[in-house]
Amino acid sequence: MEKRTDPLPAIFVPYAEFFDEDMGAKVPGSISVSDEDGRWLYGCPCGCGTAGALRVAAGEKPAQSPSWLWNGSTEKPTLTPSVHHVGHWHGWLTEGVWLSC
Repeated sequence: MEKRTDPLPAIFVPYAEFFDEDMGAKVPGSISVSDEDGRWLYGCPCGCGTAGALRVAAGEKPAQSPSWLWNGSTEKPTLTPSVHHVGHWHGWLTEGVWLSC
């Protein structure tokens, strides 16, 4: 069952600071860009410590699926469609805030 959470700010962090020693995300809702393939990494907003990866692009949604359209802002990022971290959390990243469904 997905966890509903209070609104949580999305904070971009350097890739080198994203993971903890167990390769989990240090900060729930944090975002970093992978050094390997340019995907976004995010800390699950539910606070479980797991990380997910998203294929994003500004201007148009990438052809490969799954993928997300990004508004191009790092200060107040918005992604469409919703983000589903299966079994943990489902919601939206809107104007720099993670919002539960």
